[in-house]
Amino acid sequence: MAKSLVRNVIGGRTFGFITSGDAAATKAFCDANLEGTYAIYEVTSKAGNDVEAMVNLVTVTGKAKDGRKTTFSFYAKPNLSEDELRAGLLNVTFDGVKFEEVYIIHMQQIKIGEESPQP
Repeated sequence: MAKSLVRNVIGGRTFGFITSGDAAATKAFCDANLEGTYAIYEVTSKAGNDVEAMVNLVTVTGKAKDGRKTTFSFYAKPNLSEDELRAGLLNVTFDGVKFEEVYIIHMQQIKIGEESPQP
């Protein structure tokens, strides 16, 4: 089944969701229903392997100079340190917040496989 990721920008804030349709069906849905601007991303190919892997489950909070914050979780390469993650996120914008300060809230090495936790 096709899936598409939609990034919807409303009032300077970005929201994301996944539809269970191809890009054409998703565009028709977005044209009829969404406010603001949007971008549609569709998987066209996959690469890599499906073996178990060790990764770091990371939760970060970024803060802008004006006080706005956002927090999100992701899976990072297991060989990256907290300092390397901070450096990679510094001055990057997520959800309309420029990460001028980066806080690693949680970082735990886990194995991804059949029965893995979700961020």
